[in-house]
Amino acid sequence: MNKIDRYIASSVLWAFLIVIFVLLGLDYALTFIDKIKQVDDHYPISALLQVLLFRLPGKLAEYIPIASLIGTLMGLGTLASTSELTVMRAAGLPIWRIGLAACQPILLVSLIGLAISEYVAPVAEQKANLIEQIRDQQDTNFALTGGVWLKADKKFVYINAADNTGKLYGIIVYTPDNEKLKRVIRADTATHKKGDEWILNNVRETLFFPDHTEAKRFKTMDWSVSIKPEHLFLASQDPDSLSLSQLSNYKDYLETQHQDASQYALEFWQKALRPLGSLALVLVALSSVFGPLRSSTMGGRIFSGVMIGLAFQNGLNLFGQMSVAAHFPPAIGVSIPIVLCTLAALYLMRRKG
Repeated sequence: MNKIDRYIASSVLWAFLIVIFVLLGLDYALTFIDKIKQVDDHYPISALLQVLLFRLPGKLAEYIPIASLIGTLMGLGTLASTSELTVMRAAGLPIWRIGLAACQPILLVSLIGLAISEYVAPVAEQKANLIEQIRDQQDTNFALTGGVWLKADKKFVYINAADNTGKLYGIIVYTPDNEKLKRVIRADTATHKKGDEWILNNVRETLFFPDHTEAKRFKTMDWSVSIKPEHLFLASQDPDSLSLSQLSNYKDYLETQHQDASQYALEFWQKALRPLGSLALVLVALSSVFGPLRSSTMGGRIFSGVMIGLAFQNGLNLFGQMSVAAHFPPAIGVSIPIVLCTLAALYLMRRKG
C-alpha cells in the first residue's frame, strides 16, 4: 500500500472510529434512560450499568455496517471538500483504486466485528441476560429461569429452571400416543450423566390407560433423551445473543428434532454476512461521494448516510423475515439487499469512470 492508499485508508478509519464511538455512546445513554425505571432493591443501578456494559460488544458488531457507511462518507467527504480527491483523480488515480483503499480498513474492522460476534459478544450478552433473569433470585447459579418447553424424541419436555452446572429443576415429561396422553413424568431435579443419559430425582410417574390411571413414585429414574445441557442453555437464549457456532449447533439440533429452525438460520446468516454488507455500504458511500453527494455539506452526508443505513437495515430485516415466512433459504433473503447495494454502487461508479 503506497502513501496515497494509506492516507485514504487512515481518513476512512478515523472517521469510522468517531462514528462508532458516537453511535455506541448514544445507544448507551438512551438505553440507560429507558431502563432506569427498572431499578429497585433487587436490581440496583450498578447492575443496570453492568448489563449495559456487557451488551456493548454486541452493539459494536451490530453497528459496524452503518458506521462503515457514515465513516466512509465522512472520510472521503472530507477529502472531497478539500479538493484532495479531485487532485487524486486528476493525477490519474481511478475510482476503483480509491474504493479499494477505502475498503481495506472497513474489511479489517468487519472481520474484527465477526470475531467479536463469535467469541466476545455472546458471552457478554449471556452474562447480561443472566443478571436480568436472576434479579429476583437469591441463587446466582441459575442460568435459566421462568421455564422453557422443548420437543425431544417425540416427547414434550418442560423445564422450570437450569443452573450453569447442567442440573435441571422442575421437570415434566409428556409422552403422547397419537392424539392421546400416554405418560407424564414429574421430577424435582435431573442431573446429566453422559451422552443422552440423565438421572431424575424424586420422580412421580402417571400412566394413562383407557379405563384407569396409575401413579407411581421413584427416588431416582434413568431418563434417556437427546437433550444435552448446552441445548438447554441455547434454548433459554434469544437467537441474537448466540454466536455463529452456537446458532449453527442449535439449528442442527432443531432440524434433527423436526422443529422450525428458520429464526436461528436467519440470525446466523445476518451475522455471517455482516462483513459483505459493510463492504457493500462502502461502495454505496464511494459512489455517492463521486455522485449526488459530491458538493454536499458534512451534515448532509451524515444525514444521507443515516437514511441509507436505515434503509439497508430495514431491507435486511424485511427480506430476512420474508424468507422465514415464504420458506426459502434465509441466506438468500439476507443476500438480496447486499447484492442490490453492490450492483447499484458499481453501476454508479462505472458511470463516473
